Amino acid sequence: MDRGTLRSGSRFAARNVSYATSVEQLMYNHKRLTSQEPAIATKAVRIAGLNLGSLLQTTVRFHFDSGIIKSTLRKVFFNLFQEHTVSPESGFEVVVTFNAIITDSTGSSYSIFYGHDHRADNISGAAPELKYGETILVKILEDVDSIPTSFDQETLIAAHRGAFQNSNVHIHSFVNIVYLIYRYIDVKSTSRN
Repeated sequence: MDRGTLRSGSRFAARNVSYATSVEQLMYNHKRLTSQEPAIATKAVRIAGLNLGSLLQTTVRFHFDSGIIKSTLRKVFFNLFQEHTVSPESGFEVVVTFNAIITDSTGSSYSIFYGHDHRADNISGAAPELKYGETILVKILEDVDSIPTSFDQETLIAAHRGAFQNSNVHIHSFVNIVYLIYRYIDVKSTSRN
């Protein structure tokens, strides 16, 4: 092995290519997205320029055909309600999006298009190309039942057919359902520990 091979990143070069020539190769390079276990992450972010509070963001990702979405979401919200005081005018906003496999018009190149969008001008947090429905407000635990948890691949592909109309790519299939859960926490809000 030549000196510096590991430092230069050549060992990981295959993983850093953003496209693959087959779905199998693409999913091999993105194994974490194929996990049957839901991925749950919560972070609080200070809102730029404001000293008044922060934005709590919880991201919950499920494999597309997961059978435990509804029960897991209820547990997640139960914990969120337990950890943060809730007044009648507060609650959580939920945005539904997806991670999808996109392919070019020839079907020879595949890549992942993530539904969680970090573009600065996007206030919903979800990529407009893959956002599903309207934002859902969850004020009490029973409101979790209004969050959609069952989706049909073909119906979704048809509904998002125009998502990439200005390019030569289209959606091949959906890999994950992603729930983005937001709550603004001001300095008056307290956490129970």
